[in-house]
Amino acid sequence: MRDLEKLIDEVNGSMAMEGMPLTQSDKDRIRYCAGNDKLVEKTIAELVKKHTAAHDYDHEQQL
Repeated sequence: MRDLEKLIDEVNGSMAMEGMPLTQSDKDRIRYCAGNDKLVEKTIAELVKKHTAAHDYDHEQQL
């Protein structure tokens, strides 16, 4: 479980550097997948895609 928390912190740090920190519900969604590494990876990929799409949309609106 400690490794999962470290992973969440690392993903959150990377996302935060791009201006897209994980929400509490995003972190909880990753925690829900604990014990299933493939599901954790899939969930993280989905969250990155979700946040990237939202961030790109917000950026386009500001142009």
